[in-house]
Amino acid sequence: MSGIARLAAEIGYTVSGTDREESPTLEALRSAGIDARAGHGARAVPANAQTLVISSAVPPDNPERVAGAERGLEEIHRSELLAELMGARRGLAVAGAHGKSTTSGMLAVILDDPSACVGAVIAGGGGTGARWGDDPWFISEADESDRSLLNLVPEAAILLNVDLDHHAEYADVDEVAGVFARFLSRLPPDGLVIAGPDPRARALAAAAPCPARLIGPGEGAFCTPVDIADGGFTLVCADGRRRDVRLAVPGRHNVDNACAAIALADWCGVDLARAAERIAGFTGVGRRFELRGAAGGVTIVDDYAHHPAEVRATIAAARERSAGRVIVIFQPHLYSRTRALGPDFARELSAADLVIVTGIYAARESHDPTVSGRDIAEAVSGVPARYVDALDDVPGQVVPCLRAGDLVLTMGAGDVTRLGGDLVSEVERHINGGHFPSGDAS
Repeated sequence: MSGIARLAAEIGYTVSGTDREESPTLEALRSAGIDARAGHGARAVPANAQTLVISSAVPPDNPERVAGAERGLEEIHRSELLAELMGARRGLAVAGAHGKSTTSGMLAVILDDPSACVGAVIAGGGGTGARWGDDPWFISEADESDRSLLNLVPEAAILLNVDLDHHAEYADVDEVAGVFARFLSRLPPDGLVIAGPDPRARALAAAAPCPARLIGPGEGAFCTPVDIADGGFTLVCADGRRRDVRLAVPGRHNVDNACAAIALADWCGVDLARAAERIAGFTGVGRRFELRGAAGGVTIVDDYAHHPAEVRATIAAARERSAGRVIVIFQPHLYSRTRALGPDFARELSAADLVIVTGIYAARESHDPTVSGRDIAEAVSGVPARYVDALDDVPGQVVPCLRAGDLVLTMGAGDVTRLGGDLVSEVERHINGGHFPSGDAS
């Protein structure tokens, strides 16, 4: 939403809007001249407003939606405005259950100066995930969570993977695959689809009405990463081209993300050498293994991981970057997801050395007393785990257990992201008081 607001304002729309609470994102929008306020209310809808743009997270009884309906204002979904903005350029979309934001950010760096609207803060976005560029390309995430990707008609697309994540929207993974299939069916015959190594993504790409490029390994791959190590890999193309690629972002999953971005950029006209040179400077997007600070030899990293597959990949990436212990503070996101995937979360979190699970971030869902983050904490096996309901209580629980060399991951799609600075401050307070390091992970 913030990215769309920024783009619309820059092309001449008068834009205002609200969010639930203050954030750096609202401040970034205000710096761009947008009337962005904390707190929803009917009075926030300007007298001269013509259109109300909403996300799927905004319920019908939101006071601004009610006021708009009473005044007869046009109401559109954010993806409809995104499609309008994207329509002025050559559209490139990145789809999949996991990795969309990072892959979009990689593609934006490789293409040099495209326009973009990404679900995370990106370089050049002024504190948002969007920017206008001088190149003809427009990169956008294609969001399957509410099926709004079906409003986009890109020229080419990446489909990274197919997985069941949004349990309130989809009955099973086959239904998810059906939506991705409909999305790919709208690609033009002279377009392109890039498919990650995920078998479901490959199958859907093969049925698309345009050529497909597959990321290896496997038969028929357009390109395959080999000699993979922390810090890079070698990309080998089926046509004989070969290039060493350096990566500043950790994790095996980011190797596949990079291959997909390079494969699409190659179709856009960026040669392999230039693509490798540019992606080496990519340091990530907001809330994707983002460094939040360090103190006393402890490193604090924040990540958006909110699905078991993402938790697994992020902990593995942390193991690459740290020889010390990996401490995870996990905030479950949505009651429906926690109910459906609780045991899977517990299994993946068991790869850490110490796990703290907090209360559930409800987001758009109503409170459900029958499911709790405690369920996940109690199911973690083989490593110490505890449940701490309130985020504000977490630093006091975690810091006494830390020691130099630890890497702490704050993880989840909710407001757990605000803990990074609090943890650094608490470690510094213990250092100044002569009480750090102390304790163990029990």
